[in-house]
Amino acid sequence: MKSLTRIFLLIALLVASLSACRAQHQATPDSLPACVLRDSACLQIMGDSSAMHTFYNKVREMQAGKRRNVNLWHVGGSHVQAGVFSHRMRTLLSTMTGTQRAKRGILFPFGMARTNYDKNYTIEHVGTWNTWRNLSKQPAGPLGITGIAARTSDSIASFTLRLNARSGKPEWQFDRLHIIGYDSADGVRPYILHEGERRYAARHAESSTYTFYCSELRDTATVYFDIPKGEEFTLTGIVPDNDLRGFCYYASGINGAAVPSWLRCEDLERDLRIVAPDLVIFAIGINDAHMPVDKFDPEVFKNNYRELMARIRRVSPDCAFLFITNNDSYHKGRPNRNALRVREVFRQLATESNGCVWDMFAVMGGLGGSTKWRNAGLMAKDRVHFSPEGYRLNGDMLFDALMQPLHSSSPTSTEAESYPAE
Repeated sequence: MKSLTRIFLLIALLVASLSACRAQHQATPDSLPACVLRDSACLQIMGDSSAMHTFYNKVREMQAGKRRNVNLWHVGGSHVQAGVFSHRMRTLLSTMTGTQRAKRGILFPFGMARTNYDKNYTIEHVGTWNTWRNLSKQPAGPLGITGIAARTSDSIASFTLRLNARSGKPEWQFDRLHIIGYDSADGVRPYILHEGERRYAARHAESSTYTFYCSELRDTATVYFDIPKGEEFTLTGIVPDNDLRGFCYYASGINGAAVPSWLRCEDLERDLRIVAPDLVIFAIGINDAHMPVDKFDPEVFKNNYRELMARIRRVSPDCAFLFITNNDSYHKGRPNRNALRVREVFRQLATESNGCVWDMFAVMGGLGGSTKWRNAGLMAKDRVHFSPEGYRLNGDMLFDALMQPLHSSSPTSTEAESYPAE
């Protein structure tokens, strides 16, 4: 009898511990609008689940102090460029290893292109810079992991990075700063000023990066470019770096980008070696499928994705893939039924790669759900993009879904509710 009592006590303690751990890391509010189908917000792990098991083993090793970082790369279009969704994920993941925050990710001065970006950091620039993106079938020059580039020949060119522009607190820090880019004749020398003296960056030709090593940088730096007359420099990314333990959440988003947009980034594999992703979160598809049903070819879409996945795997062979389905959206005044076809392609790709699917389409209630989300203040009037509150909620739900397998013996689903076309 005493043995049975001990067993029941142990079970009760285990359940209490599990509930406390889950509550500690749960980000999604308990009370949600009726249009948010929270029960559909779990991960659907497909195939033999081996890739996701590898990812979670890395997370456990990091939590045990056996590895420094677990790296995630979130890639997509305007949902990612806006930065609200991805930075919500980044901030929540940073809480998993205490108060110190690991690497901030790859940044770019989107203000040079006069377009939106994540305002929790700022990059002010001086001089004339010409930009281009991966939307063009013939880019003006090589592109990498950011999908955007800026070129200058201006003798006064510089930029100033402030990593904690919104909070004013030293939440994100760096003691190394990598500049990704290339010049016309190996003659450009980026430098910073420290106590009135120039400190030139170390150049790494194989990765096309220039690195500043300076513990005094902390969260702000101004980078100048010593450009000889007649030469030019092309900037494709900025990476604040440190050695802190934790999740490193990199995000790459370009408004309007589809899968072919990322395939035309010829330096993508080179730049991915900087990231070395353990998990890639795919949020590409809304622009590929924003067309009449008879114009969208699922096989072309699937094969484009396979090529992108192959390029990533050449850099990170054991990388896991997480596919975010297209959200419900409207095309020419009607719900876009291509979302159903994209979701099926993602299930197939996740099965092939032993990855997983996060079914945003189901969470929204299927076809027509974006109208309900708009009425609840979670979506923009165009019923394609989310409001800031909607993006933050998506970040909360994806974080909970991604972390749940660490705290539960049966956290995932392989079944998803199907929604008929209207």
